[in-house]
Amino acid sequence: MAMNRHGRSAVAYGRQRRPRQYGTLPDPLVFFTNLGERAERQVGEQWDAMLLAGTPAGGEPDEQRSRRALSSKNEAEQAVLREVIRPPAAFFPNDGASGRDHDSPPPPS
Repeated sequence: MAMNRHGRSAVAYGRQRRPRQYGTLPDPLVFFTNLGERAERQVGEQWDAMLLAGTPAGGEPDEQRSRRALSSKNEAEQAVLREVIRPPAAFFPNDGASGRDHDSPPPPS
């Protein structure tokens, strides 16, 4: 089972920011592989929606479309990073009410 980059990012976040909860996972490989796959799907769905919503009625030049597509993908990835990979609330199954091991914000990606 290969873990994608979103799953690897979540592993790093969990180890660094929530070591207690990370240590309680029965199978971290499966948990983070599934989380990474879910994040990848959500990025694709959000990206598609953003592209469709932003397409001008009369079309657009190729260069402009490429810039808009790249910008939309970056926005979708950042949203999923905040919501799925590094959420402010509970991250791990059965996480406590605090949802964090530390009070400082997560490190930049």
